[in-house]
Parts: sequence; structure tokens; C-alpha cells
Amino acid sequence: MSDRPDAPFEVLGDPPQAVRATAPLPEDAVAQMLTAPSAPALLEQLGITGQDHEELRALLAPAVADEEMLQEITRLANLLREGAGLEVSQVDLGAEAESLTALQQRLAPGEGLVAILALVVSTATVRAWHRERGLDQEQSWQVLADLGQQMRVHRRSSGALGLHQLPWMALNWAGRLVHLGRLQFDLHRADEGTADERWVIGTHIPATGPLTPESVEDSLERASAYFSSHYADLGEGRPPGTPAFGREFRCSSWLINPLLTSELGADSNLGSFAQRWEVLSRTPGDDGAAFFVWGRRPPYDPAELPRTTRLERLVGERLADGRGWENGLGSLVR
Repeated sequence: MSDRPDAPFEVLGDPPQAVRATAPLPEDAVAQMLTAPSAPALLEQLGITGQDHEELRALLAPAVADEEMLQEITRLANLLREGAGLEVSQVDLGAEAESLTALQQRLAPGEGLVAILALVVSTATVRAWHRERGLDQEQSWQVLADLGQQMRVHRRSSGALGLHQLPWMALNWAGRLVHLGRLQFDLHRADEGTADERWVIGTHIPATGPLTPESVEDSLERASAYFSSHYADLGEGRPPGTPAFGREFRCSSWLINPLLTSELGADSNLGSFAQRWEVLSRTPGDDGAAFFVWGRRPPYDPAELPRTTRLERLVGERLADGRGWENGLGSLVR
């Protein structure tokens, strides 16, 4: 079972700039997709496994039986299906979080259930965009399996089924994210509103294992090859003096911090990664560091955070004594 792969789509532009669904999903189609015998297989394709799979599967029929919840799932699904590509508006799922969480409490405690189900039934448009821009079916599903990964991240921080990274998943479903090896990459504009505005490759680090220098190098090489080949049109008409498209990367992260190199060593995985980037700007990042190092979301007491590794001691001591942690916006030209 999948999200209506035969649904009609309109491809805009040549080379394609966007793909749009030409017909909305009706509520009965959404209900059928969520309760079909093949629904569990779709959850697995989206990376939803283990306890998350068991608990979510048990909620499918009750969610469909709740008329208001089915209406909201369908409404969000159609917003997500409306368009994917370069020139589309990203659905603001974050703005919906409070009302969706309140609705969910009728069925199950926690957050993110309505958005999860809307994402599950709205993959057809983004998969059509992936095909237009050179991702095969296996690669496309690998990108969308980030839904299950983000649910696992949520469970690690909350101990429960759910999803709180709603804006991130909306970016994914807009089609501008790919997963190439260890890293994920997105397309966005740098220096917007200036004479140097241009497309660059954003870099993201999913919590999926060691960040070895070899795996990072492999991902960056694959990204340069993929984007240079399948998005060659974005290299046309770039501002004079700016790097060639496919060779310019940006990364905004708690990992873009020179303290990781100076304190953990340039030969450590995190120190090596941080050292690759020229820091363009810095912003406060205490909560981001607490989340990615310990899986803690506010409120938390910095003094009570564990100090069992060098990384935990480095970050934890700075959070506890008020020096804090900074996120960096990094630039890398290859």
C-alpha cells in the first residue's frame, strides 16, 4: 500500500521546479489507506519500527473512527501533498502543533499523532518530485524513512510515541531533502535579499551512529556528485565570485563549534567534523546541545545532566556554570 502512486500530478517548469497534485485526497481514501491490510508495511517503509510501529498500528483504526481527527488528518495530508520542489511553500506544521496536540488527547496522550498519520498518507507528491530529480524508488523511501528516525529521537527524549520535529518533517515532505550516506542534505538559498543570493547545499547530521571522517567525506562527495548532476540548472546565472553550485555547503548546528576541536582533539570524530567548517556566525544553543547530547528538552537542570563522557563533561560544565553553548553557521567549499 502506498499513497496513490497513480494520482495525477502537474510538473511545473523545465527543468522541473515543482510537482503539484491536481486532485485532493477525500476522507474515505485516507481512511482506507490507514486501515488497509497493507498499512503496517507502509509504516515500515517509512522507518517506523519496533515499539513505535506496534503502538501506532493500534491507533490507526481509532483515529479513523474519530470524525474530527480524520478530518484533520485529511486536511493536513492534502496540504503536504499540494506541492513539492524548489518553488513551493513549506507547510507550517509547527504552527498547528498546539491544536493538534489538544485534539490527540481524546485518543492518546502525547504529541504528534495527527501529523504522523498525515505524513504517512501524503508521500505521493514528494515521491513524484524525487523521480523528477533523479532519485530512484529505494532512495526516495530512504529519504522518507526519516519519519521513523525522528519518532525514535522523540521516544528517546520523551519515552513515548510521538513526533515533535514537525517543521523538519515538513521540509522533508517539500522534497528539498536527500539522504546520501551518513549525512542529509537540503537545498536552500543563502544571502537572501542580496546581490549574492544563490542556492546552496545545507548539511544535517542525523542521530544514526558515529560521525567518522571517512563517512562524512563519502557523504560530501556523493552530495557534490548528485546535486551537480541532477540540479545542474541551479548553477546557471550564479552571482560572480560565488562558489560553483554543488561545491558550496552550509551547516547550522551545535556541532559547528571550535571547542569540539580544541577540547576533544582534531583527531576525534566531532572535532574533525567541526574543523571542516568556516564559522560565519554564532547563536546561543544551550537547548540544542542539551537535546542532542542528552536527549533533554526544557525544562531541565544543567547541574543534573550526566558527565560520563568527555563530550558530556565539556558541554555540561558550560551549561551549568553559565558560559553556555553556541551553535555555529558553517560554510564549506569543496
